[in-house]
Amino acid sequence: SLSAVGEVTLTANTTTTTVTHRGVSTNSVIALMALTANAAAEGVGKLIAPTKGQFVITHANNAQTDRTFRYHFHTSRAQL
Repeated sequence: SLSAVGEVTLTANTTTTTVTHRGVSTNSVIALMALTANAAAEGVGKLIAPTKGQFVITHANNAQTDRTFRYHFHTSRAQL
């Protein structure tokens, strides 16, 4: 299996943010942890859609530039 950790800041003034990572597949399990106050207010229960090589986070559309999360994903080797 493959696991990875990183950080992502949600894109301001839009409703989606894309995170690219070669280890992500459609069957990856992805978790988010808020690192800033505005990220915590945004919440971590947002829709996360993984596809091959990336995942997309759906979120509120606002001008905040500090909604930063740590992400962790896990992908079974059989799913890569």
